Amino acid sequence: MRSRRLVVWLVVGLITLLSRAVPSQAVPANPVLFVTQVPVGGFTALSSTFGNHLASMESAPRGGDLVIRYPDGSLRFLTQEAGFGSAGQQGANAIAVREPCVHWNGNKALFSMIVGAPTQQYQLKTYYWQIYEVTGLAQGATATIRKIAGQPATFNNVSPIYATHGRIIFTSDRPPSGAAHHYPQRDEYESAFVVAGIYSLDEATG
Repeated sequence: MRSRRLVVWLVVGLITLLSRAVPSQAVPANPVLFVTQVPVGGFTALSSTFGNHLASMESAPRGGDLVIRYPDGSLRFLTQEAGFGSAGQQGANAIAVREPCVHWNGNKALFSMIVGAPTQQYQLKTYYWQIYEVTGLAQGATATIRKIAGQPATFNNVSPIYATHGRIIFTSDRPPSGAAHHYPQRDEYESAFVVAGIYSLDEATG
C-alpha cells in the first residue's frame, strides 16, 4: 500500500514539473505557411503515401487554401486574397493546393495548385498540378500569385523547392523522354501511376 502511494506521488510530482517546464500555449516566433485540404482517402489519392500526384476530382477534391499564420495569431488566406478558389459549390475557379516552400529570403514561396473543376454534370476534363509562386507574405501586404513559366504544362508538377542557385527543383510525372507513348510511368509493385523523376528548371530559359 505504501509503495502504491509513493508511485502516485512520484507521478503527480512529475506531471507538476512538466506542466511548469512546458508553456501551455507556445507562441511561434515566425509566421507559418501551410495549406488546408479537403479530407480524402484511398490509394493514389492526395493523402496517399504513393501516387499522390494525380489531379482528378477523385484523387484531389477541390477546396482549401494557402494560408499564413502570424505570431500574433492572425490568419491570411492567400489564394483567396489573390482571386483563386471558390466558396460553396466548386466550379471553374475551384482549387486544390499542396506543399508550400518558402524562399531563402522569406519574401516569397512556391506551391503546387490545381485550378478548375467541372461546371456541370457529366463534364469530363483533364487537370494538372502546376507550380505557382506567391509574393506579398509580409503582414499588411497584398498577396500576388503567378504561374511558374517553363514547367511541363501537360504533366503533374509537385513538391517544388528553391535551389540555392536560383533554379526551381520539383518532381513530375513527365517521362524523361517527354513522349506521349511513355506516359504514364507506373511503379513495379502495383502498376500505379508514379512521378517519373526530379527535375530542375531555369525559369528564365525554360
